[in-house]
Amino acid sequence: MITVVFLLALGLAAWTFSTLMSKGKHQDEITKELGNIFESLKLLTFSITALVKLLMKDSIASAKDEDFQPLSSNVIDLFKLEKKEKEEAA
Repeated sequence: MITVVFLLALGLAAWTFSTLMSKGKHQDEITKELGNIFESLKLLTFSITALVKLLMKDSIASAKDEDFQPLSSNVIDLFKLEKKEKEEAA
């Protein structure tokens, strides 16, 4: 499936390039549409970057609040258990 999409994109790029080189009637309109496509890709890239940053911030905040809480309580429990065992041994 990815190969088919890649081949279609490659074919469209080659067709566009050959049309622009042949100085066709609709060269200005083709150039305008290419500009629109690049602008859309730029906006998509910015949006994906912003989404990834937000997801990372949320994941880090969740990790701080939830993931380490049980770990810290387990460490405290281990220290209490060790202290209790030392007191019993003494």
